[in-house]
Amino acid sequence: MSLPVAIKCPNCAAQLKASDCNPEKGTAQCGYCRSMITLPGYRPAAPEKKRLTMPLPPGMTIDESAAGTIITRRWFNIAIVFLIFFCIAWDGFLVFWYGIAFSTGAPWIMTLFPLVHVAVGVGLTYFTLAGIFNRTWIKAADGVVSILHGPLPWMGNYTIPCSEIEQFYCKERVSHGKNGPSITYQVWVARHDGTSQKLLAGSLTDDQAIFIEQRLEKALGIADRTIPGELMR
Repeated sequence: MSLPVAIKCPNCAAQLKASDCNPEKGTAQCGYCRSMITLPGYRPAAPEKKRLTMPLPPGMTIDESAAGTIITRRWFNIAIVFLIFFCIAWDGFLVFWYGIAFSTGAPWIMTLFPLVHVAVGVGLTYFTLAGIFNRTWIKAADGVVSILHGPLPWMGNYTIPCSEIEQFYCKERVSHGKNGPSITYQVWVARHDGTSQKLLAGSLTDDQAIFIEQRLEKALGIADRTIPGELMR
């Protein structure tokens, strides 16, 4: 192996050999006079910026013990208050409509016409009730990390063995709608086999997502490192 460009020792002017150089460290040791030099053009990599530990965000609690770590996140937020009043108005109108239909012996079309509105009302009411009462539990214990939503049933429950986890990281998701862009945050897990899996989404704030990432890494003894595509540090 030979050097692509002839480099001479500044101390004795002897030409350096490839075996004298350590490109990773950016140094070389002259084989003749044993002087240590810095290779021309070498720039040490900037140290990775270490994030500060995120304090406990609003709407969350944490229980850390010898048995494991449990993070609890409430779903309730100010948007749920608006949905409560909207559901009262929506469902109240449907009750009024069917009350008239059944009490007056109205034609069957009057009963069938608002069925789509009934379906929307049921779904929206369930969503609102979940926002009022539900919580998410993120647990790292007994060799697994688990996600559980309740008490009202909700999709997204998830369990992954700790032995498969290489790293946790956060991602930002931007959605574009009629009222402009909206931003939500997600927590992802990178596995040792090179695959990634979304661990938690929903209406997380950036502080909540980072807090969950950091506390899970602490619970599993994982050193924080940068993942391509993660939330900017």
